[in-house]
Amino acid sequence: MKPGVACTLLLCSSLLQLPAHAWDAVGHRLSVAVALNYISAEKQQLLLQLLAQHPRYQADFIEAMPASVQTGSTNEQQQWLLGQAAYWPDIARGLPDAEATRFNRPAWHFIDGAWVRDGAILQGNMYIGLRPFADIAGESADSIRTEAQVQNIMSALDYNTRMLADASLLMPERAVALCWVLHLIGDIHQPLHAGSLYSPTLFADGDRGGNRITTDNGNLHARWDRALADSGLIPNLNTILQEQTGLARRRINDAPSDWSQWLAESRLLLLTVVYSDTMQTAIVSADQQGSALPPQQLDASYVTSMEHLSRQRLGLAGLRIAIWIENEL
Repeated sequence: MKPGVACTLLLCSSLLQLPAHAWDAVGHRLSVAVALNYISAEKQQLLLQLLAQHPRYQADFIEAMPASVQTGSTNEQQQWLLGQAAYWPDIARGLPDAEATRFNRPAWHFIDGAWVRDGAILQGNMYIGLRPFADIAGESADSIRTEAQVQNIMSALDYNTRMLADASLLMPERAVALCWVLHLIGDIHQPLHAGSLYSPTLFADGDRGGNRITTDNGNLHARWDRALADSGLIPNLNTILQEQTGLARRRINDAPSDWSQWLAESRLLLLTVVYSDTMQTAIVSADQQGSALPPQQLDASYVTSMEHLSRQRLGLAGLRIAIWIENEL
């Protein structure tokens, strides 16, 4: 095992004490843990130098560090900090009002399924008993120059990658952008951030990315968010790294970063896997009868597929974080 992997596993053991939020916390930390196996030591130090200039570095990073990490090695502490950076945009949701106004951007985490651009030519909405909505032609990446122009996860990536890569900007601005880049690359790989389901009655306004579909254990969006929580961070990291064994550096160096393609992948999964045939049949029946949708039971095969695809998506997110940082920063 590479020394970096061993250190990452030590870090993961300390994270098991934290609440499991899957894509909300453990998943974002997992994507960064994967990325750090491909990011050079020089670039890792650059990320840490930037992060140290974050406007809330003391409160949300240093003071939030678990005691087990504080007493650990320098490498363990540094890897925890970068994992915290990827999770920080979700922390911003719960900040005091003035600070939340300053930093929280709820619309940046997802996208309207009708929005299309570049490689994302397939809508992310599933329509049951309805005609598809008209496409929304997305603004070009080059046109997104100010925060006021940011409307969704795609334009948020356009904006924050530009901010992070601009060495002429103030370090605190770039530090906040770093957190968003790490976070959003994770979020865009979650299928239920890519669109919604619509039906004539039950979901005339959409199911809000699965948030309005109840399952036997929370809503559908939450089930995907925490798909890997029960199996834990260490086993999932091991599995992902084993699947990526033998990855050549040439696959990192000069590789392109196209988040429209990443969005297209998530949308394909949303349309073919996430909303199962059983769910669709139940929605049609409830719509026709004018009744509420009963909680959907996710059977063992669905859960197994969800866990496998979540590992795959988070592994890709980590790899793509590394690709962007190595080639663009």
